Amino acid sequence: MYKHTTSTALSLLFSASTVLASSSPFVKRDSWGAAFSLGPAASPIISTSTTIYPGAMPSNQAAYLFAWLGISNGTGDLIQSIVGSYPAGGSECGGQTGADTTWCISSEVYGSGYQYVGELTTADLNYENGIKLNYTLIDPSTYLWLQTMEDAVTGTLLSTYNKTSGPMIGWGTALECNDNDAGEACTGTVEPQYYVNSTIVLEGTDESFADTLGAGTGVVYTDMETADGGKTWTIAKITIPAMQDSADDETSSAAVAASSSSAAVGNIAVATSSAVVSVQTSVASSSVSVPSTTSVASSSTATASTASSFSGRPGSGWFGGAHGGGRFGGF
Repeated sequence: MYKHTTSTALSLLFSASTVLASSSPFVKRDSWGAAFSLGPAASPIISTSTTIYPGAMPSNQAAYLFAWLGISNGTGDLIQSIVGSYPAGGSECGGQTGADTTWCISSEVYGSGYQYVGELTTADLNYENGIKLNYTLIDPSTYLWLQTMEDAVTGTLLSTYNKTSGPMIGWGTALECNDNDAGEACTGTVEPQYYVNSTIVLEGTDESFADTLGAGTGVVYTDMETADGGKTWTIAKITIPAMQDSADDETSSAAVAASSSSAAVGNIAVATSSAVVSVQTSVASSSVSVPSTTSVASSSTATASTASSFSGRPGSGWFGGAHGGGRFGGF
């Protein structure tokens, strides 16, 4: 299997970009779509859930496109449920009906330079139903995390994985687009993606958690809300623009280095753009009805990441190399 590259970029924990060293003459690279991120939280995350509506998958994919929600702590594992688009014959869902024509659903963890993938993967022919993601700390004494991905309408289990990973303080979406080994570019998303009814539960209260929010250009979202003083947070809807309609939102690490200023957040290098955008008040339409957003100021951020080359795919991960050496480089 293809082992994606690791990166340390994020919109304060989650949006990233990577440049990968390669033995071939070309430079292997990742690009990233717009993202929504939160963290670091003052109290660790103990569970989170959301439903993603990924939209149509790009046709004739030549490389690797991954949409994922990740949680991490900046130093250890990146837990990430993956909605992936692969070149023909290269899918995690190889051998299944639709493996080359529809999204492949896989539960993964990136850590220690490896991408760990759950045994159950599904070529999702019914992706329009939405995919419900759940991450739960099921054993606090060992930090054993369980992640599941289910059909949001039927409840059918599409993928699952559990792994001991540690405390988590960052939360964010990502659109990761990786070249293939021949240097051909990934085809990015062609439709907006929606994260609906997102819930984040912290171990303790953090009344300022919403203040850590970062969003890329074109990202639209409803207000973060808490009814218990900052322990449980909800976001009705997050809309991520299509990459094909927002080329300016995709950044390579070279662009980040050239145009962004970096700051240290824990051990996470974060490159922050000074741009401030006014988010439109109308929410992009979907089958889910949610309150319209209000005007908010947000910054488009990304972090420079470390790079390494991989051959094969010994495992998988996120935020610290998310999908195999890329995604977040472990926030």
